[in-house]
Amino acid sequence: MKDKVEKILSSREWTFADLTNMSQLVTDFSEEIYTQLDAKEKLSMVWERDVSKAISHANTECSFGNFFSNIVMEAIKVQVANILQELLIKANVNFSNNENKEDEINEISESSVGGKSSSERISDEKKSSKNKK
Repeated sequence: MKDKVEKILSSREWTFADLTNMSQLVTDFSEEIYTQLDAKEKLSMVWERDVSKAISHANTECSFGNFFSNIVMEAIKVQVANILQELLIKANVNFSNNENKEDEINEISESSVGGKSSSERISDEKKSSKNKK
């Protein structure tokens, strides 16, 4: 489940506003993950779950399919919420507008910062007569 959540998180750039509505974020992630799971995976998620309370709260006209879908979605939401919380606590936030990525790309060569002069490059500059005495 964690790899599915990480895949969704890394699939696009998120704004701070996207991430602040945690309940909507959990719902959106859960719905996407629900569609990715096959019937066996869904069943294994809730196979050992006590559903007696869920049955008493369920609509009397509720079909098994609806009931099953609801308890699977609830189980997914709990897992997604925990995983998202864990990942967001460890997340780094970058407030740059990314327009000036050139600054990050321009690197200074090692030899130009206090290193030894390149042996391939010879000094062809001539000393001016003012400096000679």
